[in-house]
Amino acid sequence: MLHRLIDTAFIYGGEQTEKEVGRALTTAMSNPNLSRKEIFITTKQWRAYHGYEETLKCLDLSLKRLKLDYVDLYLIHWPGPAYSTMARRKDVIEKDGAFAYAKDGHEAHNMQALRSETWRAMEDAVYSGKCRAIGVSNFTVRHLEALKSTARIWPPAVNQIELHPYNPQTELVDYCKEHNIVVQAYASLGGQDCGKKRWNVLGGRLVERSETLEIAKKHGKTPAQVLLKWSSQQGFVVIPKSTNVDHLKENFEAVAESWSLDDEDMTLLASINKSSAENGSSSVDNDTEEDEVINDQRRLCWVRDPLKMLDFD
Repeated sequence: MLHRLIDTAFIYGGEQTEKEVGRALTTAMSNPNLSRKEIFITTKQWRAYHGYEETLKCLDLSLKRLKLDYVDLYLIHWPGPAYSTMARRKDVIEKDGAFAYAKDGHEAHNMQALRSETWRAMEDAVYSGKCRAIGVSNFTVRHLEALKSTARIWPPAVNQIELHPYNPQTELVDYCKEHNIVVQAYASLGGQDCGKKRWNVLGGRLVERSETLEIAKKHGKTPAQVLLKWSSQQGFVVIPKSTNVDHLKENFEAVAESWSLDDEDMTLLASINKSSAENGSSSVDNDTEEDEVINDQRRLCWVRDPLKMLDFD
């Protein structure tokens, strides 16, 4: 089984994954029946390289690791700052704010301009042929609107975001559709960064929820296939990962047009979001705090980042 789309990033695998992908691509393209144009490669600029010159440096390093002259899609991985240390103390953050450990030059008031310069470098990389298309990842409506004000290339080809029934991000999805930005879903099965406590508060892992299991039984599919179909049927691009051959086959079958979820299925899956909100609100006393707690619990990726909720300019 040959995957023709590869999604990687500068930072993945402790900066080793791009090298592994590069070696695999070299082997794959030694086959005379496979050309470069038949493979779609996505990689992502890392936040430590925000800014014009730094972004160009980051891209060149990625291309060297991948052993490629260009990538098909290049994304800004994260709209927030890099940190001066990973040994971040909770009490310091509570006292001085989420940007307390931001790298020099990555202070809150600088981030919008830094992203603009990052995007300008990516635009120039398109013009020079090092990228065929550019996009973003983890951007909110607020970040997209700010980027739009200075962009030469607009809209971004893609916004790659955490997306699943616990975190459907309806407002952001609607914005992307309105502006012709392709929504690419990661963590389609619910993410891997949170622990048992968060799962218990929400009501369990998505693949184990009674709603998902009921629909899977109805269609003779696996719970994972149901969740992938939830995304693909709404027009989201899904990028599930697995090293298991059987799971890889299941993932392909999940997005096949030979089956679909009906309105009853989609309504039942939508009820998971409402259920998780009810579970999360049980321990708070007012609406504002309730909204903050619920949204925080639904965020199942980047959970250790003090800016995981992306509530900054």
